[in-house]
Amino acid sequence: MSEPSKEEQNLQNYKVVLMGDTAVGKTSIVDRYTKNKFDSNKLSSTGIGFTSKILNFDDIQRRCKLDVNKLNNFNI
Repeated sequence: MSEPSKEEQNLQNYKVVLMGDTAVGKTSIVDRYTKNKFDSNKLSSTGIGFTSKILNFDDIQRRCKLDVNKLNNFNI
C-alpha cells in the first residue's frame, strides 16, 4: 500500500457506520452512494465491509468512511 499524499493527509475525515439485520440492503445503499451502482442480484455480504468517498463542501474536500456491519457481529 502506498503512502497517502499530503493532500489526502489534510482531508477532514468523517465516519458513518451502518448497522442492521442481515439482508436489509446496507451494502446496496453504500454501493449506490459511493459507486452509483445497484445490483439486484447481489448476494448477502459476509461480516464487515468498508469503503470511502471524497466529498466537496464549501470548496473543502472531506473523506467520508462508510462501515457496514451486521447487528449479529455485536452483542447489543
